[in-house]
Amino acid sequence: MSFRLSQCYKDTIGVIHLFRAVDRESLDELFFKQLKSPVNACNIVMVQFID
Repeated sequence: MSFRLSQCYKDTIGVIHLFRAVDRESLDELFFKQLKSPVNACNIVMVQFID
Protein backbone atom coordinates (compact mmCIF):
# COMPACT_ATOMS: atom_id res chain seq x y z
CA MET A 1 0.00 0.00 0.00
CA SER A 2 1.31 3.41 -0.92
CA PHE A 3 0.17 6.74 0.46
CA ARG A 4 1.50 10.25 0.86
CA LEU A 5 1.91 12.10 4.13
CA SER A 6 1.26 15.80 4.38
CA GLN A 7 4.04 18.03 5.66
CA CYS A 8 2.19 18.41 8.96
CA TYR A 9 2.23 14.63 9.46
CA LYS A 10 5.92 14.43 8.55
CA ASP A 11 6.79 17.24 10.97
CA THR A 12 4.77 15.65 13.76
CA ILE A 13 6.46 12.29 13.22
CA GLY A 14 9.85 14.01 13.22
CA VAL A 15 9.22 15.72 16.57
CA ILE A 16 7.95 12.51 18.16
CA HIS A 17 10.96 10.62 16.82
CA LEU A 18 13.38 13.31 18.04
CA PHE A 19 12.00 13.72 21.57
CA ARG A 20 10.51 10.19 21.99
CA ALA A 21 7.63 11.60 24.05
CA VAL A 22 5.62 14.76 23.41
CA ASP A 23 2.40 15.86 25.05
CA ARG A 24 -0.59 16.88 22.97
CA GLU A 25 -0.50 20.49 24.14
CA SER A 26 3.02 20.88 22.76
CA LEU A 27 1.99 19.42 19.41
CA ASP A 28 -1.02 21.77 19.37
CA GLU A 29 1.26 24.77 19.80
CA LEU A 30 3.83 23.61 17.25
CA PHE A 31 1.64 22.44 14.37
CA PHE A 32 -2.06 23.13 14.88
CA LYS A 33 -2.45 26.54 16.56
CA GLN A 34 -3.50 28.23 13.31
CA LEU A 35 -6.51 25.92 12.93
CA LYS A 36 -10.02 26.56 14.21
CA SER A 37 -9.90 23.54 16.53
CA PRO A 38 -6.27 22.61 17.21
CA VAL A 39 -7.12 20.02 19.88
CA ASN A 40 -9.43 18.08 17.56
CA ALA A 41 -6.97 18.24 14.66
CA CYS A 42 -4.13 16.99 16.82
CA ASN A 43 -6.27 14.18 18.22
CA ILE A 44 -7.18 13.03 14.71
CA VAL A 45 -3.54 12.95 13.66
CA MET A 46 -2.48 11.09 16.80
CA VAL A 47 -5.24 8.47 16.44
CA GLN A 48 -4.10 7.80 12.88
CA PHE A 49 -0.55 7.16 14.14
CA ILE A 50 -1.85 4.61 16.65
CA ASP A 51 -4.08 2.66 14.26
